[in-house]
Amino acid sequence: MENRSKSPEEQQDEVVIALMGNTGTGKSSFIQLLTGDKNARVGDTLDSETDDVVKIAFTDPVSGRKVVLVDTPGFDDSRDGRTDTEILRKISEFMLSEYDQHRKLNGAIFFHRMSDPRFGGQSRRALRIFRELCGAATFKNVVVLTTFWDRVNEQEGVAREEELKSNSNFFKDLVDGGARFMRHSRENSAARQVLDHIFTLSPTNVQIQQEIRVEGKSLEETAAGAAQREEINRMIAKHKKEMEDLNAEIATVKKGNEALKRELDEERAELRKKLLKWEDEKVDLKKGLDNESDLRKRLEDEIALQRETYEKAQQELRAELEKSKKEQNEALMMEVKRKAREAERAKRDAENALERRMSFKEMGQEIARGMPLVPTALAKPVFGTIGRGLDIFDRRKRSTK
Repeated sequence: MENRSKSPEEQQDEVVIALMGNTGTGKSSFIQLLTGDKNARVGDTLDSETDDVVKIAFTDPVSGRKVVLVDTPGFDDSRDGRTDTEILRKISEFMLSEYDQHRKLNGAIFFHRMSDPRFGGQSRRALRIFRELCGAATFKNVVVLTTFWDRVNEQEGVAREEELKSNSNFFKDLVDGGARFMRHSRENSAARQVLDHIFTLSPTNVQIQQEIRVEGKSLEETAAGAAQREEINRMIAKHKKEMEDLNAEIATVKKGNEALKRELDEERAELRKKLLKWEDEKVDLKKGLDNESDLRKRLEDEIALQRETYEKAQQELRAELEKSKKEQNEALMMEVKRKAREAERAKRDAENALERRMSFKEMGQEIARGMPLVPTALAKPVFGTIGRGLDIFDRRKRSTK
């Protein structure tokens, strides 16, 4: 198989679908139907079949489109040592890897068994983490796929389905946000309908990618991490209360009743083991992603660079404004000086005229020479004639006196 890296354009052509839900809800059988791969393990039992986030790529024979199914471990993984925090971390790392490769999610399918008589605590926890991983803006890309309809009475199943859709404790907020309820009957036609629906959806990023990559949050600070932290704290408080009650009961056991005391000691040891497990999980959640500190430093460096670039741009802008202001002041001063020179020149001309005792005729001709828009050949005789008349009038006036 060729391992060359794919361009963003090629990756965008791929339809990426995340499969989530508890173990034994039918994810593997759904994969088997769509891909035609009979070697895909079918986890219809309550034992986990998925050890890690697994990508299954195939070409849809009907549309010819490239599809990548992403199978994730269930949050109720039954194997020893696997915790919900570890699963959350694995899914988060996958989502961030997709984000870094500029690949968006076309759809997210949450599998739910209709044969479950009640929506238990583990199902609620898995749904809550799924909801916070995706975020309300991505609900329109979600399919709630109900499975195992062959193990439930039709009328009972329909009533249960309606309750899941309308009850705020279950899927109501997802449905209100645009999520689609669909049924899976273990037939290819049913799986085909789900795929055709997701083909119509626009690719999107999920909330945890935005929180960690854009907002710079740690895993514990994300909405999904906060939901897991609350669950951890709840379980720690629960086990501590159980431990207190058990210690009080052991203190009341009468001396000589060794069998009961031994039984209670074994129960206390088991309870202490569970408490330590949750305490360790709390530490793991706080530690976050393996490369989280590097990512946060990279984000801080990027923010510092952006701030430095912004401040430099502001300084350059201020310098330009100061330069412009200086140039405007200089131009204004030059204009003032020019007008002052013109006024000074006009004053000198008037003083010179008085000193020379010009005749009115000469003054008229001088005025004519100062009129650039009127031809001198026309203005000089006119103003000269007017001036000569004023000279005659002035002489008669003086002679009369």
